Amino acid sequence: MNKSQIVAAVNKYGTPAYVYDGAQLLTNYTNLKNALPDFVDVFYALKVNPNVSLVKLLRSKGACTEVCSVTEMEIALKAGSTPQDIVYLGPCKKDYELKRAISLQIFAIVIESEIELQRVSNFAKELNTVANIAIRINPDFSAEGSPWKMGGRPTHFGIEEQRAVENFGKYLATPYVNIKGIHVYNGTNILEASSVFENTRYILKLYDKIVQKYQCKFTMVDVGGGMGIPYFQNQEALHLGEFKDLMVPLFTEFNEKYPRTRIIMESGRFIIGTAGAMAVQANNIKVNHGKTFVVTDGGTNCHSAAAGSGRVVKRNFPMENISAHETAETHTYQVSGPLCSPDDIIGRNIVLQEVKLNDILLVKLSGAYGPTSSPVLFHSHGYPSEILIYQNEIQLIREKDCAADIINKQIEVDFKKNELINH
Repeated sequence: MNKSQIVAAVNKYGTPAYVYDGAQLLTNYTNLKNALPDFVDVFYALKVNPNVSLVKLLRSKGACTEVCSVTEMEIALKAGSTPQDIVYLGPCKKDYELKRAISLQIFAIVIESEIELQRVSNFAKELNTVANIAIRINPDFSAEGSPWKMGGRPTHFGIEEQRAVENFGKYLATPYVNIKGIHVYNGTNILEASSVFENTRYILKLYDKIVQKYQCKFTMVDVGGGMGIPYFQNQEALHLGEFKDLMVPLFTEFNEKYPRTRIIMESGRFIIGTAGAMAVQANNIKVNHGKTFVVTDGGTNCHSAAAGSGRVVKRNFPMENISAHETAETHTYQVSGPLCSPDDIIGRNIVLQEVKLNDILLVKLSGAYGPTSSPVLFHSHGYPSEILIYQNEIQLIREKDCAADIINKQIEVDFKKNELINH
């Protein structure tokens, strides 16, 4: 997609808005698939961006789906996923969510604890069926190259490795469940191919260790993924050539030993991160204590990641003034959002071509963890619109929340009626 298409899109549907490049989305997915053997299935992680049209577009090219709630499960089904191409993760699955997953006979419910294993067994008995599951293991091995490690330390994810290996015989003896294999997710936003390789090799060895110890016949191993994208200066993109050179022999050797085992690799950020951007409009420009502020209509409430939420060091996502003429001079700005919060800054000392009122600024690399991980109800602004540009068509794929969308979910108490009852 080009600047003129983005400007046309936001002129039609307003700001703040997330704009997605459908062609780039499919290219990212295809590049990852081509770097893996054909027998490795890529499961798109809806948690990074669950828009049904985007999931449907990926599904049209064969992507499977990894979900973390019953709503994501329903989105996946609506987008064309079959139950056999869905795995369900998450440390807190409610009763009705588990029963829905069991009834659908999805490929695997990923079990996060021994208590959850027993709950699934009980529900499967109640439903007179057998539930397909995988055991999530929190490995002793810690993911190298990941800024957010999810293994090798105390977390609320999975069963720690030593306990899982020791108790796997009990898990296998649990009635009304079919344990298909194991799931391990070690870290996220990894940019070094060697780190993904080391993580995966450890997981496959762990799989082999359990199979050999208990002589079980697994049919699934989910090695997670965690492939990332470079958000900041001095970061380099994951080298897919090196990734392929390392991963293909590793998976091929495993597949030759366990040809009936489905190998699952999850990916979300890598697939969609570079395919989306947040467009905001300059609503006010002012100088305060020697710094020039551009106040826009979308900030932390729409894009907490760009504002640096959860990070000690606040670094800028790449940003561009797409309304500026190519010859416009550059200036240093502080770009803020609409919130009454000092932390609502999405660009700190960022150099942009001269910004004028009503200009459109684009926050790039924003396809993953945008509004879904942001406080969109702060000041009751609501969810931003989402727009897909694909095959030269501009399509609205989510309407921006209006006041009624938010107010109508609230319930107004009639206090006068309560006073009359009390008297």
